[in-house]
Amino acid sequence: MVVRHLHVAVRDLDPPGGGAERSLAALLNGLAHAGPVASGLPHLVPTVPVDLLPTHEAWQIRAICSEARGAAAGLLDSNVDLRRVPLAHEGVWSRVAWGLRQRNGERRPRPWAHHRHLRRRNAQFERVVSEWLPTEATGIGVTQLDWAPGAVAAFVKAGLPWVVFVRDEIVFRFPDLYRPVLEGAALVCGAGEGLLAQVRSVFQLRATANGPLPIDFGGRFGTVEEVAARVEAARAERGEGARPRITVVGVTPEKGLATYHALLPRLSERWPEAEVEFVGDGAFIEELRRYPNAVLRGAQPVEDVFPFTDVHLLLVETTGSWGRVINEAGLHRVPSVTCSIGSQPEAVGPGGLVVNDHRDIDALIDGLRDVVEQRDVLGQRALEHTAVVDHRRSVACFREALEGVLSR
Repeated sequence: MVVRHLHVAVRDLDPPGGGAERSLAALLNGLAHAGPVASGLPHLVPTVPVDLLPTHEAWQIRAICSEARGAAAGLLDSNVDLRRVPLAHEGVWSRVAWGLRQRNGERRPRPWAHHRHLRRRNAQFERVVSEWLPTEATGIGVTQLDWAPGAVAAFVKAGLPWVVFVRDEIVFRFPDLYRPVLEGAALVCGAGEGLLAQVRSVFQLRATANGPLPIDFGGRFGTVEEVAARVEAARAERGEGARPRITVVGVTPEKGLATYHALLPRLSERWPEAEVEFVGDGAFIEELRRYPNAVLRGAQPVEDVFPFTDVHLLLVETTGSWGRVINEAGLHRVPSVTCSIGSQPEAVGPGGLVVNDHRDIDALIDGLRDVVEQRDVLGQRALEHTAVVDHRRSVACFREALEGVLSR
């Protein structure tokens, strides 16, 4: 019998939040137990239990990450052997990269300083991972995001093939750092064919796999009946004639900051009764406080927000890496409006609207109004579309991809 070993080396894995980290944790939890590959799956409905045949053996999983984000959140299965190390996320050069401000108060990122910070942290991570890997290690390495170059350098020294996930724009911002990571990988995984097409346009890849982001809807939000009850109670609380509410979860320059600065004043002119609710915290969201139609909620669980909204808006500027929050909105029967970049159209599916040019503010406003008017129909479609990211399906897809690497 082939013993399946995974060596997972990433910056974060079990933090308080973060979509990429939650996704990887869910995949590892599934692989830590025997189960099927994607080709053997029955029809799945989120939150509805179904017996899955354990046709493939469990993987033995070791993982290493930084402890800099605080106490572990408890996302990982006990079968995953996790080691957390005292390696800081930030340093002198990251503060130079992000800590300076222009005269108008806006942040002025300095890519050269961020590049230097990444090189330094990855060199440190390489040493940590090399010490952590067992002598004569066998199996497959797995990594993603900022500290992938350090992890891969350690995998190369140990003679391990590796799999890398592309989760955000970092590989496009610093292609010289991430080219060896991606082009040397046995497999590059991305959520959605749109994102993988973006990656292939820049890097020469050996093999790719479409890995839908996994969401354990039942484990996180309860049964579909419980979710429906929360939604109905929220609608009753809002009552008839409530102001149209647009919800945005998280704001950064890559996630539409400039567009929101243009949208809010124009929305006030064209649709004064509408309000835009921003969920999350940080300097970028605080910049939007100046607009009267912006409501800042702070950091809140999405299950406390989506039952009270009419439409979810998610924008990206360059890298469409699949917004899992789109499908979390869909579970609450909330349609989404997004842009046509990367995998965003796949995330929305029939449960909302994709705008071709989100920088056309009037067209974006027209789209938001149309979706609010069709909220009930589109919300039901969004609910049905959540099956595409059911965690059981995602785990089976990843298991099948790993089995392919193992058999080469």
